[in-house]
Amino acid sequence: MEGGYVLVHVLETVVPGTDLGDEPVCEITIGDSAVQCPVPSTLQSDNVALPTCGDPEPVVHVRAFSSQRQDVGLVVVPVSTLVPLEVWNVWYAMDDGLDEAEEKPPEETPKMHLLLQYVSPEAAAQESAQLREMRSQDFLLRALQQLNASLEAKVLGHQGGVQQSAVHSAAPSPSYSAASGLAPPLPSLTGYSPAAGTSPTAAVSYPNPGFGA
Repeated sequence: MEGGYVLVHVLETVVPGTDLGDEPVCEITIGDSAVQCPVPSTLQSDNVALPTCGDPEPVVHVRAFSSQRQDVGLVVVPVSTLVPLEVWNVWYAMDDGLDEAEEKPPEETPKMHLLLQYVSPEAAAQESAQLREMRSQDFLLRALQQLNASLEAKVLGHQGGVQQSAVHSAAPSPSYSAASGLAPPLPSLTGYSPAAGTSPTAAVSYPNPGFGA
């Protein structure tokens, strides 16, 4: 893609207190280019790839919708916050459009799990068709791996909660805290960005040694 491009996967959207249904969707845009896809976007067995079209300051907008197509939040990611050719794997806070005086704690904040990779205009100009296909397949594989890891963490967290609940019911202990014993762990695959539109905080990036500049 002339002018560079961004690969994107939306792995999960979470809105505490809201049932998103069985088929949530999202819309991903950069400038005038827009793509709609399911959540997780890996269900379509392909990457979302959007050109930056030579924009000196391109911005990725990802808007999330419930199964009933209700707008539930927006994530804004300036491409300048992404390190070229590295895969960025991070939870972003979503802007739900509600004006609230107090900042919500992380467990009550709507959020979105994104996988992003920015290919700069210089890198894109040097890509062969084979290299671009290899990069695309690598990105899709990483997305599938992250999704599987997240699902596995949820299953283990649920099983742990059930076991703790059974132990607590059979032999209650005065020192037992239900909040700490039963609360499922927040997926911690990456750092968590506290505000939409900001660069990820303590995020884990994945250098791609096979596709270096």
